[in-house]
Amino acid sequence: SDKIAPNSAYIATRSRPLSLSPKLIRQFLIWLVVGIAVYGIAVAYADFDKMKESLAKVGWLGWSAVLALSTINILFRFGRWQLYLRSLGHHVPAWNSLQYFVAGFAFTSTPAKAGEALRSLYLKREGVSYPESLGALFVERLTDLITVVLFALAAAYPFEEYRWLVALAGCLTLSMLPLIHSQFLRTMLTRLSEKIANSRIRAALGHLVELITSSAALLRSVPLYGGMALSIVAAFAVCLIMYIVLTLLGAEISLALAIGIYATGILVGALSFLPGGIGSAELVMIGLLMLAGVDKTTATAATLVCRIAALWYSIGLGIVAVIRLEFMSGNSQEIESVG
Repeated sequence: SDKIAPNSAYIATRSRPLSLSPKLIRQFLIWLVVGIAVYGIAVAYADFDKMKESLAKVGWLGWSAVLALSTINILFRFGRWQLYLRSLGHHVPAWNSLQYFVAGFAFTSTPAKAGEALRSLYLKREGVSYPESLGALFVERLTDLITVVLFALAAAYPFEEYRWLVALAGCLTLSMLPLIHSQFLRTMLTRLSEKIANSRIRAALGHLVELITSSAALLRSVPLYGGMALSIVAAFAVCLIMYIVLTLLGAEISLALAIGIYATGILVGALSFLPGGIGSAELVMIGLLMLAGVDKTTATAATLVCRIAALWYSIGLGIVAVIRLEFMSGNSQEIESVG
């Protein structure tokens, strides 16, 4: 069944190349400008000359290392995506699947989340239905969230008085996994939605039940726990960027604290519902680094390098993938943003 259409977009086959709506392009450009403005303000806040000195310490070798880690993150996430597709019974050629997967990053910085719709569009060409691809996206986001929460807890681990709380929170987070792939959760949410009078909340719960139902094949033990393991490796690679950059900049900070601060920033950025967490994630990372004893300039420089290497690098790769798929292939589809 294809009753579930890709999020925030209508997709229709056409006899001409992909056409992104002016609204989508405008949203992308707006948030690109917002991102540049946020980073410009951060540089001004930290003192431009001192920032230049700090960034110079990273050097080409440092940039190569952080981009390599960001690439590893993408590749492990792609491995997880392939696991999901195969668990759904689809064997999409690896090169095609990689291009579709990376294309999904292109519009990460737009409210419409059209990157997810693009991935569903391309997978439709390979025989993957919209409910299946959206179900896989749901499980992907779910494992990402659980992983980020676990890594964010690392920020409190260096403090002995909080270690028991970290252990408790970690156990509670992991205990969500067996609950998620149980029929009990779906039954409970369905009954809850029937008792709620507010139509918006009822509709949201109904949509959540639909996503969980469409994801049922991926919420079984092998794909769920296998995907979780790949998520942890991928997240560690990208979180490690913060520690490496801080070390290159001469900051003294533990590995656990650096990883926890980066993960906390990403978590807050996701919860802020801002596209790509732009602004909120950076603010939290800089603030936590300063609380950890890192000076303002170093904290700002490290945060900007991490965000460029992780967020904007993936967006750039996504744009290249979309251009390649649409202007260097014979396929032709049209996507029009409506949200």
